[in-house]
Amino acid sequence: MGRDGGEEPRTGPEARSELLRGQLKRFTEQVASAGKATELFELEMWLRSFERFFRIGSQPLSERETRALAARNWSEELRLVDNVLLRVVQLSGSILSEEQVSLSRFDRYVESNLTVEEGQGLDPYIEKLVRHTLPETALALLRESFEDLHLLMLDLVKLSRLPYSTFNAVGKIVYREVRRSDLLALLIDKKFKPVHDRIGNRMVSRIIRGIPDPSERRQAARVFLELFRLLHYLEYTDPARLPEEELRDTILVFALVVSETRLLLSYIEKRVLKGKDVTQPLYQVYDSFVYCLPLELKKVVNTELTDISVTRQSESVRTRVENSHGILKDCFQQSVVQLGQALDPAVDGSRIFPDFSARRDQSVELRDGLVTVVRALREFQDQKDQASATRMKERISEFYDHHIKYLMYRDWSGFELFYIEILKCGSISGLQQIAHRFETFLVTLLREVQKRSLLQGAPARDDLKDLLA
Repeated sequence: MGRDGGEEPRTGPEARSELLRGQLKRFTEQVASAGKATELFELEMWLRSFERFFRIGSQPLSERETRALAARNWSEELRLVDNVLLRVVQLSGSILSEEQVSLSRFDRYVESNLTVEEGQGLDPYIEKLVRHTLPETALALLRESFEDLHLLMLDLVKLSRLPYSTFNAVGKIVYREVRRSDLLALLIDKKFKPVHDRIGNRMVSRIIRGIPDPSERRQAARVFLELFRLLHYLEYTDPARLPEEELRDTILVFALVVSETRLLLSYIEKRVLKGKDVTQPLYQVYDSFVYCLPLELKKVVNTELTDISVTRQSESVRTRVENSHGILKDCFQQSVVQLGQALDPAVDGSRIFPDFSARRDQSVELRDGLVTVVRALREFQDQKDQASATRMKERISEFYDHHIKYLMYRDWSGFELFYIEILKCGSISGLQQIAHRFETFLVTLLREVQKRSLLQGAPARDDLKDLLA
């Protein structure tokens, strides 16, 4: 206690930490009031994604590529990093007011051209920025650093081959430049901020407030916040809102999403599930996250995004980004709805996500359409006559006209090839051979569709198990 009976003023690291938190709070509120909260979130996202992208475990590499890391050419990955460096420079300039940007340019002119004296540092302007600890100067310094790094990267990526050691060295430089400022480090490390991470959905807010146990309430709130933030990240991987030349840059966002999801699962497994009654619905939902989410991550990292940085066909890149975005978005939305229903069985997913019910209905329609076609194929193979062949072609045509749009785009061409082959074939024996191969293809598709997170809990046709068997 102080002499006047009050608390002693805080000193040392604790006082500095409190000062930094206060500066960051003031800065984020100031940016939000200027209508730049979206730019600040995107800036934070890219800075966080840098730290994850340079980790080998976050790279979507095939087993062959992983075994040959030393021999692999990393120039394409560094080209993507350079694209994002430029985006961070743009965002930093956007967040800083025009007055601040103009003042920093004038300061640079004065410091670098008019006041250079013998014995002074290489760049007095940069020296001045380093001495200041305000968020605005930290952001201006980051902007300057990334502009310089971009100039180096322009020549670096022109080399025919860049080894992993170069890729790793660039990662370390980026990390040091971002972490040079304690304020920027705090911006990254302090994940949840009121300007970004309020739960705006009234139903979810009501559910959280209704949890009687304080510990369970905190845990549920954090899991909801994590899932909503992951969905927010995924908005920057939506091909519908991205031009062709920016699609590959999403690999950095996916690296962040995968890493953050794994951290969330670790938190659930080590903290949330510990000591809970295994018979309770809430435990079972959390436990299903720990089991199911890694399967979805594996599907994205080990199938959809594998070696996408070196893929030359732009259509293939768009398809794979679209599939990855769709898989993870469906998965996280379904997780939010399942957690909400575990806490309140009356929760309706469409009241949390407006398109939730529509996409689930589309998945059910797709699944049932596949079942109908497979049944028609099997009927023809049993009866081997013209009437069953005609019915089979009609069912396939109906699926092509009404349901193929709900398949992943990568599966369209496979279906179309079989469809054309069947339409051209005039003999029953020839149709028999094609129908057998087509049935195998469709049953595989059916198994993949049935695994969709949106279909978990949706009523299944009685004959589905027989087909999959």
